[in-house]
Amino acid sequence: MSKNPEKANNVKITKAKGRPMLTWVGKRPLTSVRAYPAQLVERFEVQTDAPLADVDWSDWPEQFPKGGLLFHGDNKDVLAYLLANGFRGKVKLIYIDPPFDSGADYVRKVQLRGAKGTTKIDGEEYTLGEQIQYTDIWANDNYLQFMYERFLLLKELLSEDGWFFMHCDFRRNSYLRIILDEVFGEGNFRSEVVWHYSGWNRYLETSFNKRHDTVYIYSKSNSSRLNPVSIEWNSKEEYVRARKQKILTDEEGREYVLSDAGNGK
Repeated sequence: MSKNPEKANNVKITKAKGRPMLTWVGKRPLTSVRAYPAQLVERFEVQTDAPLADVDWSDWPEQFPKGGLLFHGDNKDVLAYLLANGFRGKVKLIYIDPPFDSGADYVRKVQLRGAKGTTKIDGEEYTLGEQIQYTDIWANDNYLQFMYERFLLLKELLSEDGWFFMHCDFRRNSYLRIILDEVFGEGNFRSEVVWHYSGWNRYLETSFNKRHDTVYIYSKSNSSRLNPVSIEWNSKEEYVRARKQKILTDEEGREYVLSDAGNGK
């Protein structure tokens, strides 16, 4: 651990030992990374029921302000920086929404003074009023190596009782599941959550509609446990109303509600 966040050093990465293993052209194990200073953009207050003064900060790296931290930069570089500066094995939960390899550029509209937003520069695909946020176009092997390296770094950040959630879709979920088995170990796979979403249900002649994403859930070890969260309702009417349902009565006077699993109710 480096006490000086401005000093670059090598961070050792544990070898993936899980099975099965996926192979691709150019697959390289990540044994160490070079950690350079990262740009801390913003700090957020920690949302907790207890006052911040009562939170145990004894294990918090002393060079950082206490609270939620937002860094700017390549995520691999930031992960290496966090590992080098006191966060290894400290993170309880990680959720990532990585590139899906969708084959598209993601742009946003920007306001310009003078030139109209619809004006194009010769040779450019987008207008002056559009700004590319990131390009999600990959060669297959480059994408797999990109994800593999980041999974290894993220595992190092997790505490022994930590949880890892990864959001993906149909394009790469089968590949990513095998890579996650290699990095975290097949025995630490906990669940697969299928998020079904509604939308225009057009007729396709050659395939079925693709209308769901996947969230894979892994634990760092067998010591990981979920803390159940419950909501207390004042009445059954309030509960049913919140779920946009109606209380029905059968012929014997018993109350029930209709539930359509396909709509997530």
